[in-house]
Amino acid sequence: MTIDLTDKVIVVTGSSWGIGSKLIKAFSEENAKIVINYNSSETEAEFLYNEIIQHNPNCIKIKADVTSIDDIKKLYNETILNFGKIDVLINNAGICDDNLIQELTDAQWRRVIDVNLMGVYLCCKTFSQLMIKQSFGKIINIASLKGQEGCEGQTNYSASKAGVIGFTLALAKELGKYNISVNAICPGFIVTDLNRHNNIKKMLAEKRSLMSIEHNLNDLINFILYMSSDKMHSVSGQVFNVDSRK
Repeated sequence: MTIDLTDKVIVVTGSSWGIGSKLIKAFSEENAKIVINYNSSETEAEFLYNEIIQHNPNCIKIKADVTSIDDIKKLYNETILNFGKIDVLINNAGICDDNLIQELTDAQWRRVIDVNLMGVYLCCKTFSQLMIKQSFGKIINIASLKGQEGCEGQTNYSASKAGVIGFTLALAKELGKYNISVNAICPGFIVTDLNRHNNIKKMLAEKRSLMSIEHNLNDLINFILYMSSDKMHSVSGQVFNVDSRK
């Protein structure tokens, strides 16, 4: 089965590194028109852009803080100016700032909620404007199993991802009549720049998994590629657990 994303305009927030950069590379190989979004990781974004542009000229990079409505409007306007439409919005930008509840500061709580939840809200609200006019579009929100199960020391992160799940389910009901699908993905443990040195989390993930976690990243990327393609048309309001937890 061939996944053809030729001429699909795909925006991936927080895509200068980690899972986002892997998605950008995968989309570029499928001939999509791609938008690299970054905030503080300018060096990484430039490196990724230079790598992609060698084989896919339909790539742009845009600096935008997902917690700023002005920045998101800039991200939206520059995307439309360059490509004229938006097929898929992937809300990937997210952060962790862990602490036990008695040690968690208000600043830690607000920052994680702002990036992980407010950012999804602002991006969906802004980009769905054109999707409604187009009468088509796909929104894929990257949530987390932590939003379903919770995790000690991650009340802020777990709350933000639970919020993304609830937001996704509600937004799907609003936008379905415009031929816009809205889904959430909850990945299992994936080694990223955020956690690659956390051997305890990796050990626990391996213990609770029915299968090896070695291929979790590839599974996630391939699943999102499929969701973004015309192979999937009318699935919406779903929360997909891409994992093999016990």
